[in-house]
Amino acid sequence: MTRKSILKVLWIPVYLSACGQTDIARIRAAGEAVGDARAEQVLPDLPEDCRRLSYSGVREGDRLDVAVLKADAALVRQNARTTRCADWYDQLQAGLQQDGPL
Repeated sequence: MTRKSILKVLWIPVYLSACGQTDIARIRAAGEAVGDARAEQVLPDLPEDCRRLSYSGVREGDRLDVAVLKADAALVRQNARTTRCADWYDQLQAGLQQDGPL
């Protein structure tokens, strides 16, 4: 090997490492930009219906069959509300995933 070829061989890693650092810096900057854009996303407020509580309405002195019917109706209302809120959240989450990085 000649002296010039030895120098060329020794300089190859230097050139390659310089290119790698440029790519890493560019990737890091792109990641930070995506992170900043995602952090700026504002989620909509939770629907008021999702915050409501259900009560059975059973009162002292109600007949047992009436109390059971009232409690069952309250459970049906709450289950429907939970389903609506879960559907709303699932749609929101799917929309955010479809949008991808901003």
